[in-house]
Amino acid sequence: HHPIGVATVAPFSMLSLLSASLALAGTVGRDGRLEQPPPSVGRELRELKDNPYVCEEGVETAKEEWKVFGTNLGGWLVLEPWITPSLFYQFLSVDRKFGKEAPAHTGMDTYTFCAALGPKEGNKQLRRHWASWVREEDVRAIAQSGATVVRIPVGDWMYVPYEPYIGCTDGSLEELERALALLRKYGLRALLDVHAMQGSQNGFDNSGQALRVKWTQVSAQDPEAVTTFEHWPQRAADWLAPYDNAKGAYPPEMNKTAYDRSLDVIRKLAERHRGDATVWGVEPVNEPWQMYPTEWIKQFYWDAYHITREAAKDWKFVMHDSFRGYPAEWWGFMKGCPNKAMDSHIYQAWANPMIAKGFFDAACGMAGGLRTMEEQLDMPMIVGEWSLATDNCAMWLNGLNDNLPGYPKVSCAMVPCPEPYMGEQPGAPPDAEAPLQGPYGTGVSGPMFGKCPVGMPWGTQENETMSRAGAR
Repeated sequence: HHPIGVATVAPFSMLSLLSASLALAGTVGRDGRLEQPPPSVGRELRELKDNPYVCEEGVETAKEEWKVFGTNLGGWLVLEPWITPSLFYQFLSVDRKFGKEAPAHTGMDTYTFCAALGPKEGNKQLRRHWASWVREEDVRAIAQSGATVVRIPVGDWMYVPYEPYIGCTDGSLEELERALALLRKYGLRALLDVHAMQGSQNGFDNSGQALRVKWTQVSAQDPEAVTTFEHWPQRAADWLAPYDNAKGAYPPEMNKTAYDRSLDVIRKLAERHRGDATVWGVEPVNEPWQMYPTEWIKQFYWDAYHITREAAKDWKFVMHDSFRGYPAEWWGFMKGCPNKAMDSHIYQAWANPMIAKGFFDAACGMAGGLRTMEEQLDMPMIVGEWSLATDNCAMWLNGLNDNLPGYPKVSCAMVPCPEPYMGEQPGAPPDAEAPLQGPYGTGVSGPMFGKCPVGMPWGTQENETMSRAGAR
């Protein structure tokens, strides 16, 4: 009902055939980057010497018999403009209203939403959003669908507050507790997913802050200047250290203060929810960028795992594959450790256009990649985000008023923009008489004359194709 990926519903499941070293390589991510191992990664199975990531328990977790099915409460506690555009229509045309001051008045993620509106107005709008976005009837419907676990994205600021979230997000922990109580009532459990880390772990808006947004003044023919921005050409992630775009690399050492702070987030989260049997597990960070040194990610997972085990030893500890879904990157990692799993996010929305059969075949191939990962790494696999979408037409999927260069790769349909789900909301719905409004990014995506872009139907085969996809 409220996804965190691309689809109208983004369920996830434990799927338990691609090369032993490649597995899920070949997936195109939301930044348009192909997921593949670097040439330096070995292709052969091997036992690591002096492997520091081994648990003495010696548990073979891949042999365990358990499955999870469910959905995500995306766009709720961590905002994503594409999921809840009604919250962000108010920022259209800020370039006309504020000119050079437009950056200070533009919200394109949770961080800038709070910075632009301030703590009082931001909190007022967020409380209205929280109450409307997750209701008892929604949780009841999720339970009736056969789901067992709900993945809930949370922000690190909920546990270790900092600006501009202080004041703006007051009440978010109480909202989380409300959702947990509803899950408990309907026999569901929760995977608490730290979706946003200070400094941004991937540079996406879903990390709390879209990083390296560069605002520019482009002179028009008249004396006025047009305020525009760039994100994707220099997008980076500064969570564990500042990324050097010129060198295309991180410094040799990570920022220890940032690292320790992130572990403190996990500690406080585990301590707060340790007594709640509704919590099924924790995901310590969502989608860390593949440019981080692998050892940094492994070390963080290892330390966070032991913090979690100390506070709540029965929780599942779920690690995103950091867009490195191939066994060669993870040989021997957390060997013998109980209650672990790896999360891989599978999308085809950024793939090249194909006939329907091509997408079906690719999806079936991914099942093989998951099995390869599971069997060769002794690592239970879940798919925490996936989608039936085969294009990135969904409005603002790659950011407010923006898109990846060269996308979308298909013609998109335009449909009437929906009414705001929370009732009265500034700027919503968008002006039915207005063309595409600024501020403009380097790609095109936005409402025009009261209509919003969505995926193009599969011609005369729409019903047949989507029914087949849903059944699979």
